[in-house]
Amino acid sequence: MQTLTMTDTPRTRARQAELTDAQRRELDQSAAAVGKALEEVERHRQAYARTAHRIADELGRGGTSALARHLGTSSQYVSALIASARTVDEGSAAA
Repeated sequence: MQTLTMTDTPRTRARQAELTDAQRRELDQSAAAVGKALEEVERHRQAYARTAHRIADELGRGGTSALARHLGTSSQYVSALIASARTVDEGSAAA
């Protein structure tokens, strides 16, 4: 008596699915919308960082701590936020 194992059966590849033109367009439009939204989020993040940087400068010593208390976050986060604003400002000055 011969027993068949999985390797005894011929292997065939599953047919590869293809997107329709409408599906491609829909995906491309969705991807483009996400890209635009991410760019908008990045612009707002940069504005947020510049605002935090300006306010910390206006407050002087202890400004970072005051911002951290108001935002409910750590001074380290505010420092990193402010540093990112400096990086953005330096990058735009170099351009």
